[in-house]
Amino acid sequence: MTALASSAHNSEVPGFPGVSFGISADGMTVALRPLTFDDAAVVLAINEASVHLLAPMDEDEYRWFLDVASIAWGAEVDGVLAGFVLVLDPGCAYDSRNSAWFSERYESFAYLDRVAIDVRARRRGVGTTIYDAVEAHAAERRVPLLLEVNVEPPNHPSLAFHASRGFEEVGTLSHDDGAKVVRLLAKAF
Repeated sequence: MTALASSAHNSEVPGFPGVSFGISADGMTVALRPLTFDDAAVVLAINEASVHLLAPMDEDEYRWFLDVASIAWGAEVDGVLAGFVLVLDPGCAYDSRNSAWFSERYESFAYLDRVAIDVRARRRGVGTTIYDAVEAHAAERRVPLLLEVNVEPPNHPSLAFHASRGFEEVGTLSHDDGAKVVRLLAKAF
């Protein structure tokens, strides 16, 4: 069972080892479950609300993620989808310079392509619940968890969150002639 640092009670979702739910510090029920295509409208809206810190995603790309991602989980708060996470394994035919950078340097890994939380559910334990489960998944597989966070435009809350969880910088990558710069991060297990 995945331990939820912020929860008083937790349990594993039957049939999905490492997918957990619990009660957050402020009493919300946070549950992780597999995403489906029926979640597309909500997932795409959450993604679009944070697109300046992520990458755009349309229905076709969302369907692709559902087909190939090793993790495609939704986070529900009191039964309402409030966030999601998408994680890829090496070898995916994914058109991403960030993913390619990691693939050139790591043989085995879990690549957290994106995580996004509805603005109304931020700072309430949803991200912690997601990361506890994703990190447990990577630890169980004994592979590093790799991801990137914007430094230009800056995403200060995300940089602080990842630093507090023990992620370390392994590189930087510039996009669009420096208009976007990401810090490449890794957490070993």
